[in-house]
Amino acid sequence: MTTLSLIINSVLNLNNNIFFKNYKPDNIDLSFKILFTSILNKNLTIKDKFIFLKESLENFFIKDKKEEFIEYFYKVQKTYKTFNRFAYSYKYKRAQIVVNTDMGLNEINENDKNVICIFHNNSKYLFLINDLIKIINSSLTNSYMFFSEPKCIKNPYDNLPFNKSNLYNIYFFIKFKTSCRGELVFKFFQSNFKLNLFKFKNEPILRDYIIENFVYKSPSDTLVTEIKTMIKNFNRECLLSRKENRIVIDKEFPNDTLIKIMRPYLLLYCISQYGYLEHTRDTSHIILKKKLLEFNNFNPQFGRKRYKILTRVTNDFKRKICGKILEFNDAHIEFTKKYNDDFLIDHLTYDENYYSTGTSNTFIFIVDEEEHGEEEHSDEDNDTIPEPNENAILRTDAEDELDNQEDQDQEDHDQEDQDQEDHDQYQEEVDSIS
Repeated sequence: MTTLSLIINSVLNLNNNIFFKNYKPDNIDLSFKILFTSILNKNLTIKDKFIFLKESLENFFIKDKKEEFIEYFYKVQKTYKTFNRFAYSYKYKRAQIVVNTDMGLNEINENDKNVICIFHNNSKYLFLINDLIKIINSSLTNSYMFFSEPKCIKNPYDNLPFNKSNLYNIYFFIKFKTSCRGELVFKFFQSNFKLNLFKFKNEPILRDYIIENFVYKSPSDTLVTEIKTMIKNFNRECLLSRKENRIVIDKEFPNDTLIKIMRPYLLLYCISQYGYLEHTRDTSHIILKKKLLEFNNFNPQFGRKRYKILTRVTNDFKRKICGKILEFNDAHIEFTKKYNDDFLIDHLTYDENYYSTGTSNTFIFIVDEEEHGEEEHSDEDNDTIPEPNENAILRTDAEDELDNQEDQDQEDHDQEDQDQEDHDQYQEEVDSIS
């Protein structure tokens, strides 16, 4: 007999039946006993129990006794929940802590600040709440080709999904016991922890997170390839306006330096290519082009290879060349100002063309570099802009290749014009003969 059946027997005294010899009046309506007897020894779900309640209240025999029937149902439910809570407390106290370190293998204690104990599969696991937020964000922002495909949130130690009760405990712990930020956790809670509903309601936000993860967490080779594609597309647009605005990066330019400098531009480029909203893509493209033009105007020789001549002073106080070292021109303008000149007045007016015209100094999707482990800059570094080095610049193979490609494109274009002109002349001759 199930626990629920035992509770029903005890609350409604089903063993004291009117048809038994030892029957004693107990002031419990016989119709109630008959109805509850119908669900004895059945594994009812929560939904099944409330279907039983609804159908029973519609029964003709208890038409005038609904409130009394509800009281018995409530008493059964309360007793059942009390036993469940007692069983859970018993299991929780007897369970052993199987993991007492954070994701960095640092030992943590259950009573430490921002440490949550999760009871999962009859075992206790200790987590730093920041580690849990990262695990949740990683699962919810899972994607393929920039298309969101959220996954269920799993315990990293046994690779089994967390129960929904675990997710509720995590949410309430974050909300009431910490000051941590967990935007996706809160939105997941608002969707009742339903993956399908969560994706449907938050597709644009998830796309922003996916793009941000790609730019800040992808391997170096992938980022370098995307940066070169971005520069190539920018140079192609420059051919239609001003050829001198193109950016040429030497093949031997250090990848780490290139990624560090070009990462905010790459973020804009990815938003302009893969952003979920059309107006966001268009605005990002305008601002990216403006930023790259400013970048190139500040130092047109960025990315070029150059040699620095080393000299020494001889005994007769003359300078003598003693060698040379290879350097790369990496002087560049800051991507965005740290402080907005209009900060104290930008709350007074609204300009709908502020971003679409490309006149803004900042962009709404630029993320905080400190969140991704970037180096912090001092105020002195922010106030000064490095001057471009005026040493001799060597012409690179990349520049020659770009020029050859442009010349080939121009020849193809001239050849097409010539073919079209010959065709038109031939057509005129045919028309005159006919």
